[in-house]
Amino acid sequence: MPGITIEFTEEELAELRAEAKEQGVAIKRLAHDILTEDVVRRRQKQRFVEGASKYAREIMADFEERFPAGLR
Repeated sequence: MPGITIEFTEEELAELRAEAKEQGVAIKRLAHDILTEDVVRRRQKQRFVEGASKYAREIMADFEERFPAGLR
């Protein structure tokens, strides 16, 4: 399986080790899960923002027609 190498400070690695121990998982599993969960969350957020922006642009003309600048 392809892999990557990530460098951590001693403090960061100590925190990862402690978290892995608390969760009862290997540090590699913990690092993998943290990274993949973060990527999924960021991508979902980006898709939401893009969808909301698109929707706002679609309804803007109707909004401006119903609520002229002086009535907002």
